[in-house]
Amino acid sequence: MKTYTFERFGGLLKVEPLSCIENDLLIPDTCVLESVSPFMGYYAEKGGQKPSYLYLMLEGAFTFWDVAPIIENVKKKAEFTFDAAFGEVSFLDHSSCYALRIRDLALYHQIADLQKLFQDEGITFRKKSRKIDSMPGFIRLEKFFYFDSYGEQMFIDKQQMHHGYFVIEHALSWENFSELTREVKFDTHLLFFDAALAYYQQDGHITQLVRIYKEQLTKQSLIEIKQGYLKLIGKYIG
Repeated sequence: MKTYTFERFGGLLKVEPLSCIENDLLIPDTCVLESVSPFMGYYAEKGGQKPSYLYLMLEGAFTFWDVAPIIENVKKKAEFTFDAAFGEVSFLDHSSCYALRIRDLALYHQIADLQKLFQDEGITFRKKSRKIDSMPGFIRLEKFFYFDSYGEQMFIDKQQMHHGYFVIEHALSWENFSELTREVKFDTHLLFFDAALAYYQQDGHITQLVRIYKEQLTKQSLIEIKQGYLKLIGKYIG
């Protein structure tokens, strides 16, 4: 049953420290990365039980449209629940790899079972070639967003708890966005949120967004965070 107002295709960019999962949980000689500190802008400051995010690293070149039907097929066959999105992970040394972002997987011993289901659909996984330990990874996802409007160019994610979005008028580099976020957090009553860049496409136009993660995110707190960004964003444009 549909529980959202509208859907949009777009993407998201975030940076999180990543580490290799040990091979005894995986298909041998494959590379799976774990987000060591997901939503670190929130949990590193607030604490609490962090969600689990995994990245199954792929061998070869893929697009969202290659992978999307495969994800649908695997969801039909799997005897456990998970969510997957297509993306790319890159590092400061300019190495990069396409990946499947996995969340909502209840048990880590299901990772190998999930890999096998994707292999059966023609996915090839990258071999583990080096040790990655809490290394900052630039994570770019392509996905559909499912929104309800909060008004005032703000949206709440209807698939994921604690996720809100607001529109910004200009694209920002990740470096400028990170500096802007740090400055917004100088205002202490706006502490305890994680931020990422996002966008969606509609009618030939790209709408730029900021994604905010905060447990029990309310409309009022999203308004206050948005106002903090819009107050300071001018100095980071251009």
